[in-house]
Amino acid sequence: MGQEHLPSVDLDFVKHAEDEYHSIFNTGKSEEVDAARFRLVWALVHSTHRGHQSRGLELCRAKLREQAKDKEYRYFAAVACYNMGQYIDARRELSSLLQEHPGFRQAEFLRGLAEDAIVREGLMGVGIGAALAGVALAVFLGSGRKR
Repeated sequence: MGQEHLPSVDLDFVKHAEDEYHSIFNTGKSEEVDAARFRLVWALVHSTHRGHQSRGLELCRAKLREQAKDKEYRYFAAVACYNMGQYIDARRELSSLLQEHPGFRQAEFLRGLAEDAIVREGLMGVGIGAALAGVALAVFLGSGRKR
């Protein structure tokens, strides 16, 4: 699939999106506010800071309470979950989204990343468990020799 990661943004990008949203919120039309909110949520869920990702997820969920089937906000919620390490939640949302919107390439790509991360974390868990079992066995066998 080429690219192996999602885009990420820095603090300045998020700050710019926040400033734009607040400026338009106070003076703009409904469509302009919605577009600015969209850009803000995109910036938040793609931020490298967990607090931004969490806030982006909250904004997605708020929007989805109004429009439960909004394709873009569902995808953004999955991006936030993925970036926060909630891979199973991300995969669940993406699988549901892809049932309704087959061929949504960004969602397909992210689901692949989420599945890879779930496998990777599972293998790390198995490795950690095996290491702990090895240490326990070594301690047990070591204590048996001293007697």
